[in-house]
Amino acid sequence: MYKQLLLLTTLFWSFHAFSQTNPRQGYRGFEIQINSNAELLGFVYFLGYEGAQSETEGYSSRTKARYAYGLDVYQQYKSFANSKHLAVAIGFAQNIWLDYFLNLLVQLDDFPNAKLKDDIAPTYYLRFSPKRDSSEAIKNASAFIAAMNGLYKEVDFRSYLHQNAGKYENAKSQVTAGLPDNRFVPAMESFYQGHLDSYILVPSLMIPPGMGFGVKYNSGEKTRAFHIFGSFAPPKYAAGSPLDMGFDNKKHLLELSTHEFGHSFVNSAIDQLPGELITATQSLYEPISQAMSDQAYTTWKSCLYEHFVRAGEILIAQNLGNTADAEALKEHYINTRKFIYLPELLKDLEAYNASRKGSYMQAVKSAMKRLEQKAATH
Repeated sequence: MYKQLLLLTTLFWSFHAFSQTNPRQGYRGFEIQINSNAELLGFVYFLGYEGAQSETEGYSSRTKARYAYGLDVYQQYKSFANSKHLAVAIGFAQNIWLDYFLNLLVQLDDFPNAKLKDDIAPTYYLRFSPKRDSSEAIKNASAFIAAMNGLYKEVDFRSYLHQNAGKYENAKSQVTAGLPDNRFVPAMESFYQGHLDSYILVPSLMIPPGMGFGVKYNSGEKTRAFHIFGSFAPPKYAAGSPLDMGFDNKKHLLELSTHEFGHSFVNSAIDQLPGELITATQSLYEPISQAMSDQAYTTWKSCLYEHFVRAGEILIAQNLGNTADAEALKEHYINTRKFIYLPELLKDLEAYNASRKGSYMQAVKSAMKRLEQKAATH
């Protein structure tokens, strides 16, 4: 988790009442929630790693300003840095990415009453075993959850949530004010030819600013998708002014939502591709391996996920009439972020988008065939 990063109650409400959808959200297709489990995970990151890093020589003032909220919480709770519960939780974080933790945590009951339920599919906890052994994974995931339950009680995390309820309400209010308009969900589902039963936005004060994660799981016949994200800028506290928790950038929220919810459609499409097609294009990773690794995309398949998601962002922006934004995204992704195969992918995806003949999956296969030809002459 280090490298990859690397809920509330009031006097009258329970956490679940606090996080319910309000009427304004319904017609837009979004729910906005604060997830206390995600907050505790972010708390673990600052208490178990980033906080101590901030006290070392050479820690940049820019990073300190960006992580100001989490580092302030660390200062309040640093006496718990040697907690045995924290040590157990951190121990499991060495080789598991933050999004994987989150995909499990959103399916659990709230800490400190969480447990690994029988109806949670093994795919959501199997990585807790380096050998991918189911029995070992259950044992380790249960130990992690027990440690998080214990830490919640030890630091009295309930009191932290209660004391900062106003800040979380303000974060929800800022996100509500910046929701994408009611064309967004239909435009995305039309492009990907898919459907999700829930689109849940989860702003977080403890997930570091600038980070965002798209996770989903199936419950019965329904699919619930989450976009869990830190603030877009450090919180600002000004006397006599409402708290600015850094979530009020409407354009950024639209782009991040298109990206993170896009993974719910794109990843499954890529996963359905023949394995030999992934292997045949593997050599294309080498020219961009350093640029991709710097962004934590350390495999060709993860690089493909990101290329196709970003292609979707560009085309959905165009479909919504945001032509200038689409061009800016395209230029940024190709020239700055080094997603250099976007022009090749867009040839097939633009043709599909214009005609809507065939399926999105067929367009993905056609684009991959084009990459296969490129790899053969590489």
